[in-house]
Amino acid sequence: MKVCIILNGEIKNYDKTKEIIYREKYDYIIGADGGCNHLYKMNITPQYIIGDLDSINKDLVEYYKSNNVIFKTYPSHKDETDSEICIYLAKELNAEKIDFYGSLGGRIDHTLANIGLMHYAREMKIEPRIITSEEEIIIIKNEDVTLHGKKGEIISIIPIMTDANNITLKNLEYPLNNGKIGYLSSLGISNVMMKDECSIKIEDGYALIIRNYNLA
Repeated sequence: MKVCIILNGEIKNYDKTKEIIYREKYDYIIGADGGCNHLYKMNITPQYIIGDLDSINKDLVEYYKSNNVIFKTYPSHKDETDSEICIYLAKELNAEKIDFYGSLGGRIDHTLANIGLMHYAREMKIEPRIITSEEEIIIIKNEDVTLHGKKGEIISIIPIMTDANNITLKNLEYPLNNGKIGYLSSLGISNVMMKDECSIKIEDGYALIIRNYNLA
């Protein structure tokens, strides 16, 4: 089960983002309050809308209700963010994967918190990604992943929480064999795919992996 969650951050290219959303063929689309403004501009109707409805354009509330969208409203003063509540709902829907759109840009505190949602989703045994029209972000911990893309794409590995140790990078311009990258170090930024796929193995550590489509 694969769920798409649209947040109220920046979406730079609606046409390309809409194309990605359709290509991914999600089982459910959830709009987090103001994220529904983005959905409307892409002519996409979600199955659910979550939040206190303080950011969604008021005209869209009636529009989406008339299109049989299920609203789950909450007070503005609450312990969880709208984004966290969206993850709860995705869990109830038996999501195995969640893709977040509109997670980046705008206020830095919101951006950092939205990146943190990936850790939150992983703790709930859900595989998360952040997707924009320019990049894709995943989070890995003590694992080996293969990224599929195109030769020349930019790959960045940024350890979080602590240093990452015993890192092996293959099919990248700057390979590593059981190397180390420090916590939030710039050492792993702007590597380059030498083939249409590359592998990243971290035996000890947590890291964000960012694949940039457009900076190659």
